[in-house]
Amino acid sequence: MIIKNIVIVGGGSAGWMTATTLLSQFPDKKITLVESPNISTIGVGESTVAGGQSGFNGIINWFDLVNIKDEFMPHTDAIHKLSIGFEDFYYKDSGRFHYPFGIPYTFNHKSRMNDWYYKKIRYPETPVSDYANCFYPAMALVNQNKSLFNENFSVTQGRKDLEKDATNNQVQLLSEFSYQLDATKLGIWLRDKYCKARYGKNFTHILAEVKDIPLNEKGIKHLALDSGQKLTGDLFIDCTGFRSLLLGQTFKVPFNSLEKLIPNNSAWATKIPYTNPEKQIVNYTNCTAIENGWVWEIPLWSRMGSGYVFSDKFVSSEDALKEFKKALIKKGYKNVEDLEYRLIPMKCGSHSQLWVKNTCAIGLSAGFIEPLHSNGLHSTHEFIFNLVRVLAQGRINQWDRQCFTASCYYGFNKFSALVALTYTLSHRDDTEYWRDIQNRDSPDVLKPQLACGYGTFFDQKMLRGEYNTQGALPCMSAGMNWNPTDIHTLKYYNTFDDFDQTYSFYINQLNSRKKKWNKEVKNFMSPYQYLKKYIHRG
Repeated sequence: MIIKNIVIVGGGSAGWMTATTLLSQFPDKKITLVESPNISTIGVGESTVAGGQSGFNGIINWFDLVNIKDEFMPHTDAIHKLSIGFEDFYYKDSGRFHYPFGIPYTFNHKSRMNDWYYKKIRYPETPVSDYANCFYPAMALVNQNKSLFNENFSVTQGRKDLEKDATNNQVQLLSEFSYQLDATKLGIWLRDKYCKARYGKNFTHILAEVKDIPLNEKGIKHLALDSGQKLTGDLFIDCTGFRSLLLGQTFKVPFNSLEKLIPNNSAWATKIPYTNPEKQIVNYTNCTAIENGWVWEIPLWSRMGSGYVFSDKFVSSEDALKEFKKALIKKGYKNVEDLEYRLIPMKCGSHSQLWVKNTCAIGLSAGFIEPLHSNGLHSTHEFIFNLVRVLAQGRINQWDRQCFTASCYYGFNKFSALVALTYTLSHRDDTEYWRDIQNRDSPDVLKPQLACGYGTFFDQKMLRGEYNTQGALPCMSAGMNWNPTDIHTLKYYNTFDDFDQTYSFYINQLNSRKKKWNKEVKNFMSPYQYLKKYIHRG
């Protein structure tokens, strides 16, 4: 099978990111995108992840692949993002800890990831939030609400040039970052300023309803549109969202639910006007656990995006909306009754095959975990990258189709495990929802991690007394008080008698560099001031 003519069904962020990628990587192929003029996109303001942590690639990897710098930011309400905050997940009113992007700073001592746990043993009153503060320089920016970039370095210079030209201190602080942006606006910008403007000769955009999808031995014979047109292609890509018009409805591919792994299946979403953007625009996404799920807060340039992810098995949609409004009031938002709220049913899981005959799926039509850890757009660009690798081979057979599905599953399952771990480590028991999570058997995907108390996770090691890893696991486990070592382990292995003599130097080192990082960024601009001056000038 040789693919020269590709038809994308569906727009939104998935459809337009797919079109953008294929046009940039395969300029010799004919690309057509057909979307309904009557179906709105799901986008509620997306929070993305950075590359480099736990084996994940980030949104910047995708932007670099398609040669897009930061010119999209003013058109998509975008701001920079350094971290994800998790509030009250350990137990009710337990406070917030962070999972920052990038590689922890350890002074090149391979085993020094254990230092913080020794600090926690020596000083039990140390808050769990201190873990990220001690290993990630960017937390100095998060805690003081400072911009990632100093006043003298505009992101319009380009990310790589910025890092090369920065001072030594700033290089240390230029951690991995991603973006918080309006996914709907991103799709529109990619459509108008990228696909149509750069690749108009090889690209066709059609606004029409798909009325019929006849099949033959190769798969889809053609798409019959309400205009009377028949669209043929060598490959059809399903980007129709949760409807999964091609893969699910047409080919009847079974759907594997994540219900046993992920408890939620619905979300309320709203947009909140700023009352004080100087303080409300922060460089992280905040997630707060409440009665029957959790509330997201995603600051964009012009407004705050917020939503409540919950399970309708434990609370009705009406009562969930009341809980959501109550949570917003508790956070200090005003006039919450005047906001517009949208209910979004979520279909968490993935289809058992992601490429059938001449049809594959990208985005929500392929699979979705849930919004926790900002994985929506991540799965989209990772699936697209896997598609690019297959198409680059030229000829496609069943083995290639199966490899595409397997590659997508690999990353999807890893991220599912990360999301599930956040619930598994929780000790909340204040409602039936959280008690049910507490009493569930550990899902199969987490059993390797739980072997002998602590096991492998994302091919990384976490054994008692040994923790030489980075990324999500140490940040999440420290925040949930699930630690690789403790005072009893040190006593058992006869390493506690000389504790102060052995570990005091490293503990002091953690404290001193944290103070140094905080001092270095003290005079940095706030995210709001930087974005106003350099990005969103109008």
